[in-house]
Amino acid sequence: MLRGRRTMTADEANRISGLLTIPVTEVLAQAGIQIEEDARSMPVKATIDARGALHPVASKNPRRVVAPRDVPAAGLAMQVRAPELLQDGWVLFAGAFDSRVMAMIDRVAVVEIVGDGRVVGTIKRGYDDGRVSIVPFVGNANIENVEPRSAAPVLWIRPV
Repeated sequence: MLRGRRTMTADEANRISGLLTIPVTEVLAQAGIQIEEDARSMPVKATIDARGALHPVASKNPRRVVAPRDVPAAGLAMQVRAPELLQDGWVLFAGAFDSRVMAMIDRVAVVEIVGDGRVVGTIKRGYDDGRVSIVPFVGNANIENVEPRSAAPVLWIRPV
């Protein structure tokens, strides 16, 4: 293996990294294996329908996607599942939920609406204090003057 006559196994790479006290990705990179260091795997925990509404994935083993490093572990990966839309299959990555929704005006976010579920869209000012309007990421029916509970900013959008 060290002479290049056979490939390194994952167990060997792990043992070498422990002996040298370096990350296993460094061992693999030195062995000539290309490593994408700015990515990690994350489960798709929700789907987005044609109206922009979020639906949790009920599967015990949800599909996993490669997520950018700056998406926090408490973040959310969701996929558009609407065959009639151009965005069908796109994956969106959101950060953690925060109750300071008004600080996210004009940003695309997952918005939790009091008594009405979650929707993905651009947050706009509402007509009354403490209320917002939402322009859905998909679909064309604006949601006007609703009371938000919290929101999670969309950090990345990965088209397919």
